Amino acid sequence: MGSALAQTTDSASASPEENESITVTGSRIPRPDVDSNSPVNVIGSEEIRQTAALETEQLLNALPQAVAGAGAQSNAGNGSATVNLRNLGAARTLVLQNGRRIVGSSQDGVVDLNMIPPSLIERVEVVTGGASAVYGSDAMAGVVNFVTKTDFSGLELGAQYGITDRGDGRRYNLEFTVGGNFADGRGNMVFTGSYYDRSMIKGAARDHASLYLVDAVQNGVGVLVPGGNGVTPQGTIFTPALVGKKDQFGNTIGTAGIFFAPEGWRAYTTADGFNDRPYTNLQMPMKRWQGSIIGHYDVAEGITAFWEGAYVRNEINSTLGAVPMSSSGFIPGFQLDLRNPYLAPSLRSFLSTNLDSDGDNLVTLNINRRLLDFGSRTDDQTREFSRFVAGFKGALTDRLNWEVFYNQGDVSITEVQGGGVLIDNFANSFLTNPSNPYDCATTDPRCVTINPFGLNSMTKPMIDYIYTNLTNITRLHQKQAGASVTGTLFSLPAGNVGISVGAEYRKESSTFTPDQLYIQGKALSRSAGIQATGGSFDVKEVYGELVVPILADLPFVNLLAFEGGIRYSDYSTAGGVTSWKAGGEYSPVSGLKFRGLYQRAVRAPNVIELYSGTTNTAPQATDFCNAGPSRTAAERTFCINSLGVPASVIDVFQQENVQIRALTGGNPNLQEETSDTWSVGAVLRPSFVPNLQMTVDYYNIKIDGAIAAFGGGLQSVITACRANLSMSNIFCQPLNKRTPDGQLYDVALLNANIASMETSGVDFRLDYRTDIGSLGRLSYYLAGSYLIKSVVQSSPIVAAIDCAGYIGGGSCGNANPIWRFTQRLSWDVNDAFQVSVRHRFLDSVKDGRIAAAKASKAAMPLLAVTETGQISYFDLSMSYDMDSSFTLYGNVDNLGDHNPPFQLYERDTYDAIGRRFTIGFRKKF
Repeated sequence: MGSALAQTTDSASASPEENESITVTGSRIPRPDVDSNSPVNVIGSEEIRQTAALETEQLLNALPQAVAGAGAQSNAGNGSATVNLRNLGAARTLVLQNGRRIVGSSQDGVVDLNMIPPSLIERVEVVTGGASAVYGSDAMAGVVNFVTKTDFSGLELGAQYGITDRGDGRRYNLEFTVGGNFADGRGNMVFTGSYYDRSMIKGAARDHASLYLVDAVQNGVGVLVPGGNGVTPQGTIFTPALVGKKDQFGNTIGTAGIFFAPEGWRAYTTADGFNDRPYTNLQMPMKRWQGSIIGHYDVAEGITAFWEGAYVRNEINSTLGAVPMSSSGFIPGFQLDLRNPYLAPSLRSFLSTNLDSDGDNLVTLNINRRLLDFGSRTDDQTREFSRFVAGFKGALTDRLNWEVFYNQGDVSITEVQGGGVLIDNFANSFLTNPSNPYDCATTDPRCVTINPFGLNSMTKPMIDYIYTNLTNITRLHQKQAGASVTGTLFSLPAGNVGISVGAEYRKESSTFTPDQLYIQGKALSRSAGIQATGGSFDVKEVYGELVVPILADLPFVNLLAFEGGIRYSDYSTAGGVTSWKAGGEYSPVSGLKFRGLYQRAVRAPNVIELYSGTTNTAPQATDFCNAGPSRTAAERTFCINSLGVPASVIDVFQQENVQIRALTGGNPNLQEETSDTWSVGAVLRPSFVPNLQMTVDYYNIKIDGAIAAFGGGLQSVITACRANLSMSNIFCQPLNKRTPDGQLYDVALLNANIASMETSGVDFRLDYRTDIGSLGRLSYYLAGSYLIKSVVQSSPIVAAIDCAGYIGGGSCGNANPIWRFTQRLSWDVNDAFQVSVRHRFLDSVKDGRIAAAKASKAAMPLLAVTETGQISYFDLSMSYDMDSSFTLYGNVDNLGDHNPPFQLYERDTYDAIGRRFTIGFRKKF
């Protein structure tokens, strides 16, 4: 047994037999060796067995080239598991199966890795850097190609069970593979099937996931203090007219208003904030049923038919804290009826005196209430994925092969969101019937006057009237057809000239149909005001690749070769675009090769970027109109005269929540993104040290015209307006969408080709194996990366932020450690017993707010926790072949039971669950 994580294909596969050619990801041209001029990394079948991973994203997250995408520990997004090469975004990583596209699981075209169970995978080939010339759009950061099992004969059964050392997070997996030859060996058919069940872990199960601490400054020092969300289950009411007034206990009421505490109504304090973290998923539960068929048949001499079919059904649930209902922004002109029988008499008198000048018992104010009475917001998704590939291939000549194929994929997603609130009904329940204040003013017989004043104050009839579930449906369809000719064009003295030419057609179409209550703006749950999205595009492409050996077998020139490729794509949306590559290799002596490649890649906008309907989001942002020492006199004046903050509240004005509603949506006028990638590297296999291989590669990727929300997001728009306080500044124009009391809401941030990104670094790899006599065999690998820069510029008018070595902070997203590596040492005894230890290292990263301050030359933030510290995870695996047909194995992941770094972490990169145990078996018949 040998390990093959992230190793170059040179050592991932056995050397081909003489006169045999193979194809590796990164080029379509078969070669007599497994070297590629694009650094290609392989997760081999043995590494897949050693990790015993049941989530495909876990295989990829150990790659130094991959920043963790969404996965089992995520709680945001749409429940998918994704891969994110070079931290350039999952939409810029192309995922293939057996060299062909896979239909996306959402309208951004991103593939859900849950649709590719590890039991189906023979190996994973990963090429980083732009590869659009070879594979087309979306391959800006690189390509991940899942190569599945073929030519299997017999029956193999497997089962696996896992649990954490806290006794939760159980995982079950059953799988089988059966296959065999038919028609006297002219054909082979392989069937696979599996069932996987993963249970839920909530944040409450881990101390680090239950704490809600926020940054504060005390005596000039950054400290952490208890915090929480301002939308509480006890409820608050607020209006600028009450700011500065005294509550019944003599406390001054601030901009956050009145809080309904157990002791009675009083001024809200930061200590009253709600901690919703214990209610959210730490591990998403999932059930997965999978079946696939792969086969081929020699229909005639030199002609082979091939086919692939797959069906996967996933059931996923994610959970968030209870829905935060705020009348501000959702219910314009909201009024509280002072005749509400649940209103404390002292508060009724207070509000009447201060707000009811006309004596009609109706007062205009805002109410915030987290509807914990409903329970958590749930999101139950049923995802059905099907894919079918069919084609023919054969020999055109003794040097050239041909292939034609058709590839079709479909995804259907039904999403039921629980814990939503009916906005109109919520408003109705605050207006009482004067003759019976327990009844509503509306004629709807189901309506009852609500009691939102205090924790768990609502009765079942109150809940039933305002509660709702919402159902969203997504349909995605992909069709692809192609034809190609590959092989050797002719021979030169230095070797064969390799060629690959072909043509492809692809059509992507999708629809997203949200619940009608969302479309009408009548409900709030995980979102609000979602609009339907539908659209399609198609693309016609032609491409060609060429490998030309120039010199060989000369003194100091073992091989000198050129590689080039070009692809022209005609999109029905973006029009005609061209991508290309040029590079080569130089081997002065056997065992040493230098390689380099320059690539121009493109990415056409996807359906959601082009056509998505306007959607409400709530990003964290800070309005510069907030009263405080950092607001200038010019900003105060601009906020009054141009942005619509009333002069009567400007000196006490504060935004009511850390999150501000924004509107995102598609733009059919988007153009393609472009990137330039270049890499240089070396491969060393010294003859004097058998079985040793070392590689090192430098890469640089720069993306222009990247598609992003207008201005790069709400905070960037606010910052850009602040830099030039004028309504002629396009970044100030969306900031005048304000409520009558000055609160910013529904800021339009539609997509634009406005961002740029650049990343560079060095990848390195060492592989070695050696026999140790009667004790068996040792094998070792070290795969790592050194990140030089990871620059994001959300729009041309804001400072570019270098996120290398940073995490989060509103700009840097997932962790970007400078150094990261994975190493594994395996000991094989007589090919029957194996024990292996894997070490995953993540360098320390700092808070992204520090990177943002450096970029803008602002004062450094005072933070209690500025960095994570270095993190090391150790994983142990063991397996024993009891005989040639039966294997037992076990794993311990996170052997040291390390918690994630306190306060500064995200759950995709860092292990938030802790030590886990896995046992399993495989039986062959």
